[in-house]
Amino acid sequence: MRFAFGILDEKGSENAVKKHRLFAPLCLFLLIVLASFAPAFARGRDPASVGVVFATGEGDSMYTSSVAGVKRAQSDMRIHLTSYLAGYDPSKYEQAVRDAAAHNRLIIAVGGALSEPVSKAADEYPDVDFVLIDAKCPHPRVASIVFYQCEASYLAGMLAARITERELAKKGNAPRVTGVVLGERGEQAPVMLDFLYGFVQGAREADPKIQVLAASAESWNDPKRARELAMEMHRRGANVIFQAAGRSGQGVIEAAFTGRFYVIGVDEAQEKQAPGTVLTAVLKHFDQAIYDAIAAKYEGHLRPGTTLRYRLWNRGVGLSWTTNTLVHEDLRRELEGVSYRIIDSHIKVVSCYDDKGSFKNGLKPIPAGVSVVPASYLP
Repeated sequence: MRFAFGILDEKGSENAVKKHRLFAPLCLFLLIVLASFAPAFARGRDPASVGVVFATGEGDSMYTSSVAGVKRAQSDMRIHLTSYLAGYDPSKYEQAVRDAAAHNRLIIAVGGALSEPVSKAADEYPDVDFVLIDAKCPHPRVASIVFYQCEASYLAGMLAARITERELAKKGNAPRVTGVVLGERGEQAPVMLDFLYGFVQGAREADPKIQVLAASAESWNDPKRARELAMEMHRRGANVIFQAAGRSGQGVIEAAFTGRFYVIGVDEAQEKQAPGTVLTAVLKHFDQAIYDAIAAKYEGHLRPGTTLRYRLWNRGVGLSWTTNTLVHEDLRRELEGVSYRIIDSHIKVVSCYDDKGSFKNGLKPIPAGVSVVPASYLP
């Protein structure tokens, strides 16, 4: 930080005593300013420093999307940004958040599993701002960003049903089946159920006779297990499988590529990973959320304790729609029309969130193995 000072003599008429009288208040002002910043300097914090803590690993689609936002923020704003990659080990989360808070003015925690560590750090570091992304934090000083992925998942479910119909027309009599592979059962990460609710609702409203299979890899980092689940679903008739499973989801994409069926990805445009296999992806714009949080802080309108909702209407969620030709233009137009009906509330998509953005009470985790989602499952 630099300070500029100047004392102007009026036509050279001021004497040394007056100069001294002018200079003394400025010195006092300088001391006051420096004192106000002393705590930050003492703790090694830059006023423009940002720490981003990831409850995920490299190669995870959520991480890839988030890093895009980090890079854009670094390019557009004069900030000093440090990443803290805590991986998939909850025992490391509290220390990672504390380390970030000790050296930064703004902490962005990516992943609902960081809610409790962030709450503890907010008590310990009252002069630091915190933003939790992908769940609502109950702490009154922590801002939260939640994604209504159920809305984009509804579109994915409808797409899965339409592609299944197309495949049935080619093959004749075959089961009407689609599937969902999640990274967690919804017990520790209720956000998984938001994916499932939207997908099931969209698929069944497109085709009331379709059967939806669901399973959890019970890990964000077990591609082998996710691959096995996807292959079992395919053996049971699923030609389109949606995966929302972190790095485990790579196993679903591999299974679809080798087993010659379709997959719907998550968090980033995964069509490029397996051309001819990935139809689209349900996007949660972590990149935009991170960018928005940093911009809000340094433009002066970040409000502690608020909850921001990222939905279809504000492009916080959506489908990726890259340049592949697997989805015909007429189907894309149909889904675009459905998205407007969701935005206008003509279609009400079931969510795991209540009116305040918190997870509803009484949510039911899915079974660990492959099972049929019963008609009565949606709340």
